[in-house]
Amino acid sequence: MAAKYRKKLFSNFAALSIIQGANFILPVLIMPVVIRRIGADGFGVVSVAQVVMIFLSTLTDYGFNLTATRDIAINKTDKERISGIFSSVLFSKLILCSLAYGLLWILTLSIPFLRAHFLLYQLGFAYVIGQSLLVSWFFQGMEKMQYITISTLFSRIIFVLLVIFFIRRPEDKNLFLLFAGIGNTIAGLFSVWLAFRIFALRISRPLRADILHELKDGWQITVSNLSINTYQYINIIVLRLFSNDLIVGYYSIAEKIFFAIRQILGIFSQVIYPHVCQLTREGWRPVALFFKDFYRPFLLLLLLGCSAVFFFSPWIIRVLMGSRWSEMPVVLLRMLAFVPVIVCLNIPAYQILLAFDRKTSYLRILASATVVNLLVNLLLCRIWGPVGTVLSIIITELFVTVGLNLELYKSKLFEFIKSGII
Repeated sequence: MAAKYRKKLFSNFAALSIIQGANFILPVLIMPVVIRRIGADGFGVVSVAQVVMIFLSTLTDYGFNLTATRDIAINKTDKERISGIFSSVLFSKLILCSLAYGLLWILTLSIPFLRAHFLLYQLGFAYVIGQSLLVSWFFQGMEKMQYITISTLFSRIIFVLLVIFFIRRPEDKNLFLLFAGIGNTIAGLFSVWLAFRIFALRISRPLRADILHELKDGWQITVSNLSINTYQYINIIVLRLFSNDLIVGYYSIAEKIFFAIRQILGIFSQVIYPHVCQLTREGWRPVALFFKDFYRPFLLLLLLGCSAVFFFSPWIIRVLMGSRWSEMPVVLLRMLAFVPVIVCLNIPAYQILLAFDRKTSYLRILASATVVNLLVNLLLCRIWGPVGTVLSIIITELFVTVGLNLELYKSKLFEFIKSGII
């Protein structure tokens, strides 16, 4: 690979690392403050609400992080075309955001343990609004992620400051997701402004046909993303059905650390995906060589990092929880420590399948994983509580990794594996 692109790839990786690091690592860093002020049970309540907002945000994102990114990457030299894509996607997300708010009302009025914290969910919808305004998919497709790094980092710092100064007692837990939403909204509005300012885009009212095209193009990815989020995040909801807010709080502490580590995989995937899409036009060999150069070193570094988390789990939990720390989060974190390695083993398979538009295969695996996760989780969580929940995560991630690689093996794209990607 040319040195010029290596430098560009590193720049995008560094920019996206800062963005995603701000999204996940900063909340982890303020966990000690939050847990000590609202308690582990209050943290459990907030964690359940956060899962609901993540699901609603996934609905409003509607797979545009892949479909719109792909379209922008392919048409990046056609200013008129990318302006049309930008307008269509933005209008579509606003429509979906309105539908998501209606769904939130139905959920909070229908489920007792959500209705008990009605104000938290109403204020927390600000998180979904902010996510809808983010246009990182556009900058990702243009491979210019550095342009929104500063705004995202600034917005997360605002979130941290709001939490530190205004969340003082258990009752203030209702403000946590509102503050996250304020930060997201600032970053979103600024990212839209940057897109117009830097790339001279023209906003226009999209045709109904354009919006329907975006919705039709992204529905399979949306179902896939909802499936991913279901087997990633539904665990907290299931655990809450069989336990209480305190147990959910203990589990959430370990899970937040796990997700912070796993976010590194998302950064890696998002950075390389546009280039993988472009390389598919040149045939399978350039893609195979690209993965071989970048995937193997990344997998090794991830393994070393997960090993460190396993050995230092007691120290990590003590730092986060202070004098009220418990052994339960330590056990759960150690069980989760090497799960990111399992997830990493499916990156080449799912990126190749998506880059060659094998969305149906991808959807089938993830939909099956969702069913497996729910069934295993309902069984094991009832017996072993949070330990059963973690076991269900491990089983599900193994299912996904094996399934995606088998799907690649059965397809005509198997040359990628034979070429030494893994």
